[in-house]
Amino acid sequence: MELSEIRVRELAKGKEVNIGIDVHKESWHITIRSDGEELFKGRIRGSYEELEKQLKRLSECKIKVAYEAGPSGFWLYDKLTEVGIETIVTPPSLIPMEIGNKVKTDKRDSSKLAKLLEKGMLKKVHVLSEESRGKREVLRTRRQLVEHKNDVARQIKSKLLFHGIESPFVKNQHWGKKYIKWLKELELKQTALKTSINALVALYEYLKGMIKELTKEIVFLSKTEKYKNQVELLKTVPGIGTLTAMEIIIEIGEIKRFGRAEQLSSYLGMTPSEYSTGGHIRQGRITHGGNKRLRSALVESSWILISKDRLMRQKYETIKYRRGAKRAITAIARRLSSIIRIILIKNEAYRYEALLKRH
Repeated sequence: MELSEIRVRELAKGKEVNIGIDVHKESWHITIRSDGEELFKGRIRGSYEELEKQLKRLSECKIKVAYEAGPSGFWLYDKLTEVGIETIVTPPSLIPMEIGNKVKTDKRDSSKLAKLLEKGMLKKVHVLSEESRGKREVLRTRRQLVEHKNDVARQIKSKLLFHGIESPFVKNQHWGKKYIKWLKELELKQTALKTSINALVALYEYLKGMIKELTKEIVFLSKTEKYKNQVELLKTVPGIGTLTAMEIIIEIGEIKRFGRAEQLSSYLGMTPSEYSTGGHIRQGRITHGGNKRLRSALVESSWILISKDRLMRQKYETIKYRRGAKRAITAIARRLSSIIRIILIKNEAYRYEALLKRH
């Protein structure tokens, strides 16, 4: 089907047009709808210039566009918003599903997006500014490199174990300067094995150096006017340091967009799943949707928090007795997210009892 010039002229000036785009690297499938009718459905080359050709034919219409959040990021959102087109980037996990429909194609996906957009049934993700997304990449890249470094460390230990090489160091002394020196000076009969271990040790040290550089950049950002006050407030919470504070501030963005603590909890994927049938309601594990990186950071901070804050420790022990340690620490992390929200909205330092009673 083609979007002909004749069909475009039939659209009244100011008419609302809804466009669903299934975005891929090489090609995009787009569906254009207006007044419950499908005007165009087809595949175009995956570039903004190709999409722009279709949009120019609809210049006198009120255009709305929707596409799924994913590897393609937000650059298309930036382009469309810049020219005044209302654009929704929708999370795939929150797109309404058709019961019994197990067929998934690019054509169906773009058509479904256009229909749901027309009906106002699509949720949208919060899109940070281009500047904030750039700063967020520094934090995310650092976390990725930390994970990569830990993987390399496990690979080294695995090789030592596999070849029966015993370390003279106790567990908590691993990966210090002395341990790295010992690895480098290992005397092995097989030159190939020595080369393999040396390569991994060099990679470990390189990643460690890159993490140090990114950490310096994040610390520098934390001292700028934009972040300094919020970072200092969050650091009053036991378990939250500069890096975690920056991760919270940049990943969340504008805290006031969460009108209630439950909304922030949902964004973090910390809301318990619920199963209800008849008169029975059962709550299960957390949804694990939303921001995985931030959820992980808050859980890490919560372990320190319960060791420093007596009331939080009591809360943890109470839940642990009934539901186990894993659910207990998740509950503390969920409560911590609520406190963080209060701190950032009210500009108040951490005082657990005071915050809990007043809010």
